[in-house]
Amino acid sequence: MFQPMFQTAKLTLLSLCLSTTLALSAGLSISLAADQVGTVTQLEGDVKLFSEPSKTLQKDDGDPRPRALFQGEYYRVQEVKVGDRINQGNILRTALNGKARVVFDNGDQFHVGPGTSYRIFWDADSAKTNTRLNLVYGKLRGVIAKGGPRSRLQVKTKAATMGVRGTEFFIAENGLDGETEISIIRGSVQVQSSANQTKPIELKSGFSANIATGQVTAPKEVQESAQMAPKPEKMVPVIELRKTTQEDLAGIQKSSEIKAPEAGAPALSQEMKTQLASLEKKAIKTTLTDIKTYDPKLYAKLDTANIKTADQIHVQTVKTLIQTAPKAAEKRKPFKSELDNLEQGAYEKYFKIVE
Repeated sequence: MFQPMFQTAKLTLLSLCLSTTLALSAGLSISLAADQVGTVTQLEGDVKLFSEPSKTLQKDDGDPRPRALFQGEYYRVQEVKVGDRINQGNILRTALNGKARVVFDNGDQFHVGPGTSYRIFWDADSAKTNTRLNLVYGKLRGVIAKGGPRSRLQVKTKAATMGVRGTEFFIAENGLDGETEISIIRGSVQVQSSANQTKPIELKSGFSANIATGQVTAPKEVQESAQMAPKPEKMVPVIELRKTTQEDLAGIQKSSEIKAPEAGAPALSQEMKTQLASLEKKAIKTTLTDIKTYDPKLYAKLDTANIKTADQIHVQTVKTLIQTAPKAAEKRKPFKSELDNLEQGAYEKYFKIVE
């Protein structure tokens, strides 16, 4: 008589333990996913959000938002507002007059420059979270906390794949020719060209790199000399390294600065103001911790007591770095950090508005 009751109790206990484990796992996954969702804290100009991707076009569903076709999926398109959350698979796009700042709950930041489009997504489980960001075109400045939710961040462009493990960086991607430029303000980033299977290189603070979409044809004089050499297959490297210049730094700062809201801008609720103030404090803390880790000399120069916004820190960082950075050569092609028209023609190439 007692054996069936004992077996029932065992099954009940097993079910309870299994249910508890699943509930804890689900709760952890939700928590990890929430860590990956960023909030738009600043805006300037025309910024749009592409959300709710679908393989099929939903017509006459009562949703007045226009739809856009991108890489085989249909997205809802809407104007971005301060406080909007950037979720899994969303695309944030700034027009040529637009900029945006996205802050995450731990203080990580993306400064989205003009003429930019990026998509973010992630895989979350109980062991690790891999965040991936596809920069379709444009400019992006990021501050990523070492050991934080995005400490395994992977940034992809047409020309390169970059592994960010905690640093401040800037990436510019030309949507038309596909060439990528990356500059490291602090820390280091693993950079690998998409054109070959070579091992990634480590790009450290104070250096920039240009990555082409394929092997660059050698100049005529190199080709002629190669014909006489034992190994005529010699080619110019795909990744071109240089020291980050004063012009680079000035361009980075210009693309990431956002003007204060104009008079007449929609008023924010007290709840939203409180939320934004909390995010700003976290952004300040994350940025200062990053500087203290990678650049203690700069940290010692900062008047941390009077810092009200993370942007103050970013401005001071660039001003300090410019003092020791080299000037660019007079005769050269412009760096992508200096250009304002990276998006020119790219939107029409990648996105198609569907009425």
